[in-house]
Amino acid sequence: MRLHEFMIADQVHSVLDGLGREVVGLHLAVERSLRSIGAPEISWRMETAETGFFRALAGKRRDMLMIEHSRLREYAVLISSRAHGRVLHVAWMILVTPRLASSFRRLVRFEAESGARFEIGAELDLFDVMDLKAFIGVTRLALKHAIRELTDDESVFDLDEAE
Repeated sequence: MRLHEFMIADQVHSVLDGLGREVVGLHLAVERSLRSIGAPEISWRMETAETGFFRALAGKRRDMLMIEHSRLREYAVLISSRAHGRVLHVAWMILVTPRLASSFRRLVRFEAESGARFEIGAELDLFDVMDLKAFIGVTRLALKHAIRELTDDESVFDLDEAE
């Protein structure tokens, strides 16, 4: 997966003390949490992300958990964790990649203001926006539950600041 093909719409980062050995454990805990939530339109998989071809050849890539919604194909959530000594850096990112079909729907949408018509997400109706908010909320909740499972501390990672 080439990260330069996406726009980062929102992101939250945190460093968790004493969890440097839990890189894989965090991803597994998020997967368990997503499985227990059981949202039928949400799927996930591990992806190797890179920032460019030559950088990837030089070894600059990272494994990340990619979470997708079956109907909101322009949007994806990435959860990344990386050890830095005894601490664990955790990142939660919403990625957006414009698709041709959505760009066409933005173009022909009559009720949109002319300036906002071409913004990503302008083609979404009220129900789509509600589904997008639910998708984002489910991924945040899954990450919160995973961190709570590893730390027994609910206040460690506050995703509510990413609105």
